[in-house]
Amino acid sequence: MGRHDDVERFDRWAPSYERHWMQRVLFGRIQQAVLDVAASQVPDPVAVLDVGCGTGRLLRAARERFPSALLAGIDPAPEMVHQARSNTPPGAAIEFQEGAAESLPFRADEFDLVFSTMTFHHWADQARAAGEIRRVLTVQGRWVLADLMARGVMRYIRRLFKLNRMPERSELDAMLGEHGLRIVGTRSVSGLGSQVTVLAIGRKD
Repeated sequence: MGRHDDVERFDRWAPSYERHWMQRVLFGRIQQAVLDVAASQVPDPVAVLDVGCGTGRLLRAARERFPSALLAGIDPAPEMVHQARSNTPPGAAIEFQEGAAESLPFRADEFDLVFSTMTFHHWADQARAAGEIRRVLTVQGRWVLADLMARGVMRYIRRLFKLNRMPERSELDAMLGEHGLRIVGTRSVSGLGSQVTVLAIGRKD
């Protein structure tokens, strides 16, 4: 499945996305873990970016956790962005726009926190996107990445079915290193076993 197919699928899903059972069973738990890791790493961020923001649910929760931060979300699916804007309370300091992780329309060193939650495995060019996140991240900032990681038996399933966008840890470490990034913290998500991992990633400099 290519990027165009992914975008079309999420466009169709957008109107009912927040009512889906996966929000309660899966995404809600992951987003809570992301916010906990983010707060432990950067307690008082000035600016926060959610890459692959969907309908904006995580950023609305981040607004409660980081009330003084400027919040921005970007997503390649137009209908997701439309829903995110519609779901955001009037006056909330959250900006949403359409765009891809591989070409972020933001200045260098702009964000103290960057989130990507269950979206990394959809990115067509993960290495390029990692470089873009490195560019927009402040020196002491953190990229909080939550996604599927191939470990245990999943490593063999991944190789068998060529699920190349679900990396193994060694591959991810190498990719991040090439773009001046390193993993500084790891956390599993309660109730979801070990396949979904939350990583705190920082710049090497």
